[in-house]
This record gives sequence, C-alpha cells and structure tokens, in this order.
Amino acid sequence: LSFQAKYGHSNFPQNAPEELTKQYPTLARFCHDQRLEYKRLYNNKFRSDKMTLPVFDRDVRCRHLEEVGFEFDRTLALWYDKYHELVEYRNDNGHVRVRRKENTPLYKWILSQRSRRKGTTGTKLFVFPEAQITLLDKIGFEWESEFNDVAWHAKYNELVDFRKKHGHLDVDPYAPLYKWMGNQRLRRAGKKRVAPLSDEQIQML
Repeated sequence: LSFQAKYGHSNFPQNAPEELTKQYPTLARFCHDQRLEYKRLYNNKFRSDKMTLPVFDRDVRCRHLEEVGFEFDRTLALWYDKYHELVEYRNDNGHVRVRRKENTPLYKWILSQRSRRKGTTGTKLFVFPEAQITLLDKIGFEWESEFNDVAWHAKYNELVDFRKKHGHLDVDPYAPLYKWMGNQRLRRAGKKRVAPLSDEQIQML
C-alpha cells in the first residue's frame, strides 16, 4: 500500500526500473505470485465441489487486491511497465516528449495512448480506464502532438510574417518573438530538461 500511496496505483511493474526495484525489492515477486495464484484459483485447479478454507482464503485475498485496483492479467499489467518507463524518462529529462530516435518502443506506446484516448476500438487492450488517464495526466502527458499545437503554430506564423515583411529574422531582442526563437534554439540543441522539437517542426523552421 505504500507503493500505491506514492504512485497512485497498485501494479508494480513486471520489469521495474532499477530505482523502483531498490525501493521495493520484494514487490515484483509478490505481484507475480498473486497473478499465478489467481490464475490457478479461477482455472479451478484449487477448486472442488466444496469450498474449503484454503480456497476461501485465496478467494478473499484476490478480492482484496481487486478492490485496490490490482491487475491480475499479466498482459494488461504490462501497461504499467511502459508507464513507469515514461515516468523515469520525465524524471531524467523534465518532460515526456520522447522522440522516435531516442526510444522507438516508448515513442510508439505514447502514440498508442493518444489513439486509445480518441476512442479506438478493438480488443480489450484499447479500453482506456479513467485511472490510467489520470496517472498520465499527473505526469504531464500531452494528448496531442505538439506539431498540432495551436500556440506553437501561431508563433511560427508570426515569424514567417516577420520574415516576409522585413526580409530577415533579426527580431528585436525585447520582443516576445525573440524569446520564442531562443527557446526553439535550445530545443533544437537538445538541452537537458527542455522538450525537443519534433522532426516536422525542425523541417518547418
């Protein structure tokens, strides 16, 4: 429960980052054992015509775990592995704008979360619980690609208009546009804790 209080959910990653493993050295094994016991229990391997005390005890424990949001399906629980990978990325970089060339699997996972939020249908993997949406909101997840960001395009268009009017990009250092330009240079340079530009934005600039 201390893990739940700190991270907002009860699903310790199956492939946890090193930092989490150090904090909670026994949780991975515990979660593995609970999923195994649940599978055996509800596959009737422990059941008989009569509800014995050991079986009743296991059933009660499983229900307690369900009440705190524990995910018994290993495949569905893998979502929390990627979530904590993104949390670790944010802690290291100060943002969650993962670029494809940095980490392709995590980049694709981010895209899939945006698709799920838009209501993609299909298998149960695409059902998006509100609890997971809340977890992503808490770490500053961006549900729309910044390439589609209205504010960014407004400044970009302002820069384009300035160049058309003056024939250069020597903007007054005291103008808000100048500050925006400086921020784009930092992002292009890949400065730590500054969200990078997308490939599309780089091409536009």
